[in-house]
Amino acid sequence: MKSGNQNYDLNLLQRIRKGNDLLAKEELVVKYLPMVKHIVRNQVASCLEFEDLAQEGLIGLLRAIEEYDDQKYDIKFSTFAYICILRKVFNAIKQYYSSKNKILNNALSLYASCGPEESRTLIDLLGMDHADPLEIVEGQWVGERLDAVMQVHLSRVEYAVMSMIITGMSSGEIQDELGLDAKIIDNARTRARLKLRRLMDQYGSLLDPQLPMKVRKRVDLAMTLPAH
Repeated sequence: MKSGNQNYDLNLLQRIRKGNDLLAKEELVVKYLPMVKHIVRNQVASCLEFEDLAQEGLIGLLRAIEEYDDQKYDIKFSTFAYICILRKVFNAIKQYYSSKNKILNNALSLYASCGPEESRTLIDLLGMDHADPLEIVEGQWVGERLDAVMQVHLSRVEYAVMSMIITGMSSGEIQDELGLDAKIIDNARTRARLKLRRLMDQYGSLLDPQLPMKVRKRVDLAMTLPAH
């Protein structure tokens, strides 16, 4: 079932596609301009001016308006726009650092398995099964978004376990690193997967900008990990 927000966006997109309705296009741009500014404000790139990055984000938004197809992409327009804006802003930052021979590190692999006995990858958790959306996604930004979601919605132990699984550590290595027995590790992994799956079912994607990033988390009884 499509949400009211999605239906509203689809109506504007239909007006743009069928009648080249400039007013509809302007309305859609104005609606998502705060998203562009939010994304730019949250990027650490003091080397670049805010307005320059905002302009790049706006180009990404316009591209999303041109390319989005609700029959082709199994995600809402708001999520698609978020991805396109992130990609354009990321590319601008990446290009700047590349010119200075610097490297953007710490990208989480989209193809990392969710566990040693799990065939699904992070791509599956992100809710993007089509090839084209994956071409839009940049590993760096998707990785950072997934990491942020896990930190907010998972307990410390669950987050630690999932982070280590993503980096390829085995259950035994995680046990040694955290000092926990196998049952606690397995339970934390199961709880984390269930939480992420519930978010997926509710929002369609872990990249959905409407996904809450402030929640009350239960305290782990198993152990207390140091704050990051």
